[in-house]
Amino acid sequence: MGRALFFLGQEAADKESAFSTYCQGVVACEQAVATEPKRVEGHFWLAVNLGLSAQMHRRVLGIWKARRAMRESEQAIQIDSTYHGAGPLRVLARLQHKLPRLLGGGSDRARTNYKLALELAPENTVTRIYLAEMLLESGERDLAREQLNFVLNVSADPDWAFEIQRDKRIAKEMLAKLQLRV
Repeated sequence: MGRALFFLGQEAADKESAFSTYCQGVVACEQAVATEPKRVEGHFWLAVNLGLSAQMHRRVLGIWKARRAMRESEQAIQIDSTYHGAGPLRVLARLQHKLPRLLGGGSDRARTNYKLALELAPENTVTRIYLAEMLLESGERDLAREQLNFVLNVSADPDWAFEIQRDKRIAKEMLAKLQLRV
C-alpha cells in the first residue's frame, strides 16, 4: 500500500494532493512496520513517503520527518540493502545530499552511499540521476555528464520500465541545461 501511495503521490495533480497521498503512505507503512518489523518493505517505503512529505514541510516538522526517514532507511539497510535496486542506500544518500552535515547529511556521506548503491545495482537509473544532481551542485560537471550519459544508454528492463523512461527524459533535460551553461 505504501508503495502504491508513493506512485500515486508522484502522479498527483498538485502539491496538496501529493502531500496528502504521501501522508497516507506514511500511515500505511507505519502499520506495515508495526505488523512485520523485520521486513524491509515497510521500512523502505516509510522512508520514501516520509522523505517526500518532508520536502513539502519547512522548518522543524520537515527536519523531523527527514531525520525519521533516515532512521527508517538505515533500518531497511540493515534488513536488506539490495531491496528495490539498492533503494535503502539510495534513499539514505538522497536524504544526506539534501540535509546539512549538522543534521546527518552532507555530500561526502551521500557520495559514499550512492557509490554503495551503484555497486549493488549499477544499472539503477534513479540512483544515477540523484548522483548527477549532487555532482552538478558541487560543480563536478564532467562526472555528472558521465552519469547522465549512462542513463541515456542503459538497457531496457521491464521491471524498471517506468523509471527508466522517466529518467531518460530527465537525463536529456539535464544534459541540455549543461550544454546551455558552456
